[in-house]
Amino acid sequence: MHEFSTMSSIVATVLEEGEKHDATAITRVVLDIGELTFLGEEQLRFAFQVLSEDTLLEGAEMVVNRVAPEVRCDCGYTGDVEYDEKKEFHVRFPLLRCPECGGSVEVRRGRECLIKHIEIERDDVSAEG
Repeated sequence: MHEFSTMSSIVATVLEEGEKHDATAITRVVLDIGELTFLGEEQLRFAFQVLSEDTLLEGAEMVVNRVAPEVRCDCGYTGDVEYDEKKEFHVRFPLLRCPECGGSVEVRRGRECLIKHIEIERDDVSAEG
Protein backbone atom coordinates (compact mmCIF):
# COMPACT_ATOMS: atom_id res chain seq x y z
CA MET A 1 0.00 0.00 0.00
CA HIS A 2 2.23 2.80 -1.26
CA GLU A 3 -0.59 5.31 -0.74
CA PHE A 4 0.01 5.29 3.01
CA SER A 5 3.75 5.94 2.75
CA THR A 6 3.19 8.59 0.08
CA MET A 7 0.56 10.33 2.21
CA SER A 8 2.83 10.09 5.25
CA SER A 9 5.43 12.17 3.38
CA ILE A 10 2.78 14.63 2.19
CA VAL A 11 1.36 15.10 5.69
CA ALA A 12 4.84 15.58 7.17
CA THR A 13 5.67 18.23 4.56
CA VAL A 14 2.36 20.06 5.02
CA LEU A 15 2.71 20.05 8.81
CA GLU A 16 6.27 21.35 8.53
CA GLU A 17 5.08 24.23 6.35
CA GLY A 18 2.22 24.97 8.73
CA GLU A 19 4.62 25.16 11.65
CA LYS A 20 6.99 27.44 9.69
CA HIS A 21 4.12 29.89 9.23
CA ASP A 22 2.77 29.65 12.81
CA ALA A 23 -0.48 28.01 11.70
CA THR A 24 -3.12 27.30 14.31
CA ALA A 25 -4.87 25.03 11.80
CA ILE A 26 -4.43 23.78 8.26
CA THR A 27 -7.81 23.86 6.58
CA ARG A 28 -7.20 22.78 2.99
CA VAL A 29 -4.60 20.86 1.01
CA VAL A 30 -4.65 20.68 -2.79
CA LEU A 31 -2.70 17.91 -4.52
CA ASP A 32 -1.90 17.15 -8.16
CA ILE A 33 -1.70 13.38 -8.59
CA GLY A 34 -0.73 11.91 -11.95
CA GLU A 35 -2.64 8.92 -13.24
CA LEU A 36 0.63 7.09 -13.90
CA THR A 37 1.47 7.09 -10.17
CA PHE A 38 -1.29 4.48 -9.76
CA LEU A 39 -2.13 6.05 -6.40
CA GLY A 40 -5.71 5.26 -5.40
CA GLU A 41 -7.66 8.32 -4.35
CA GLU A 42 -9.79 6.43 -1.83
CA GLN A 43 -6.68 4.99 -0.17
CA LEU A 44 -5.02 8.44 -0.16
CA ARG A 45 -8.08 9.94 1.53
CA PHE A 46 -8.13 7.23 4.16
CA ALA A 47 -4.41 7.67 4.88
CA PHE A 48 -4.87 11.47 5.04
CA GLN A 49 -7.67 11.10 7.57
CA VAL A 50 -5.72 8.67 9.78
CA LEU A 51 -2.42 10.58 9.61
CA SER A 52 -4.00 13.98 10.28
CA GLU A 53 -5.70 12.96 13.54
CA ASP A 54 -4.57 15.07 16.50
CA THR A 55 -2.52 17.40 14.25
CA LEU A 56 -3.01 20.85 12.70
CA LEU A 57 -4.47 18.98 9.71
CA GLU A 58 -7.32 17.30 11.55
CA GLY A 59 -10.58 18.09 9.73
CA ALA A 60 -8.82 19.67 6.74
CA GLU A 61 -10.25 19.34 3.26
CA MET A 62 -8.09 17.43 0.80
CA VAL A 63 -8.60 18.20 -2.89
CA VAL A 64 -7.10 15.83 -5.45
CA ASN A 65 -6.62 17.02 -9.00
CA ARG A 66 -5.95 14.05 -11.28
CA VAL A 67 -3.33 14.73 -13.97
CA ALA A 68 -3.85 12.86 -17.23
CA PRO A 69 -0.80 11.33 -18.87
CA GLU A 70 0.86 13.02 -21.81
CA VAL A 71 3.66 11.54 -23.89
CA ARG A 72 5.95 12.79 -26.63
CA CYS A 73 7.58 10.80 -29.41
CA ASP A 74 10.47 11.59 -31.75
CA CYS A 75 8.05 11.23 -34.66
CA GLY A 76 6.35 14.44 -33.53
CA TYR A 77 3.38 12.96 -31.66
CA THR A 78 2.43 14.64 -28.39
CA GLY A 79 -0.72 13.61 -26.59
CA ASP A 80 -2.60 10.90 -24.75
CA VAL A 81 -1.43 7.38 -24.08
CA GLU A 82 -3.28 4.33 -25.29
CA TYR A 83 -4.57 1.81 -22.78
CA ASP A 84 -4.92 -1.95 -22.83
CA GLU A 85 -6.96 -4.06 -20.48
CA LYS A 86 -6.35 -7.35 -18.74
CA LYS A 87 -9.94 -8.54 -18.59
CA GLU A 88 -9.12 -11.40 -16.22
CA PHE A 89 -7.82 -8.86 -13.68
CA HIS A 90 -10.25 -6.02 -14.54
CA VAL A 91 -7.30 -3.65 -14.88
CA ARG A 92 -6.51 -1.02 -17.50
CA PHE A 93 -2.88 -0.10 -17.97
CA PRO A 94 -1.12 2.46 -20.15
CA LEU A 95 0.89 1.41 -23.17
CA LEU A 96 3.95 3.61 -23.11
CA ARG A 97 4.55 3.60 -26.81
CA CYS A 98 3.61 6.04 -29.52
CA PRO A 99 0.05 5.48 -30.76
CA GLU A 100 1.10 6.72 -34.23
CA CYS A 101 4.42 5.01 -34.95
CA GLY A 102 4.77 2.48 -32.11
CA GLY A 103 8.09 4.00 -31.00
CA SER A 104 9.34 4.78 -27.51
CA VAL A 105 7.88 7.82 -25.83
CA GLU A 106 8.91 10.33 -23.18
CA VAL A 107 6.36 10.78 -20.40
CA ARG A 108 5.73 14.52 -20.04
CA ARG A 109 2.85 14.48 -17.54
CA GLY A 110 1.06 11.95 -15.41
CA ARG A 111 3.71 10.97 -12.85
CA GLU A 112 3.21 14.02 -10.60
CA CYS A 113 2.60 13.85 -6.90
CA LEU A 114 2.66 17.51 -5.89
CA ILE A 115 1.37 19.64 -3.06
CA LYS A 116 -0.05 22.56 -5.04
CA HIS A 117 -1.71 24.65 -2.34
CA ILE A 118 -2.11 24.77 1.43
CA GLU A 119 -4.58 26.98 3.33
CA ILE A 120 -3.82 27.76 6.96
CA GLU A 121 -5.29 29.73 9.83
CA ARG A 122 -3.20 31.92 12.13
CA ASP A 123 -4.09 33.73 15.35
CA ASP A 124 -2.31 36.95 14.42
CA VAL A 125 -4.32 37.60 11.27
CA SER A 126 -7.17 40.01 11.84
CA ALA A 127 -10.61 39.25 10.42
CA GLU A 128 -11.02 42.91 9.50
CA GLY A 129 -9.45 44.05 6.33
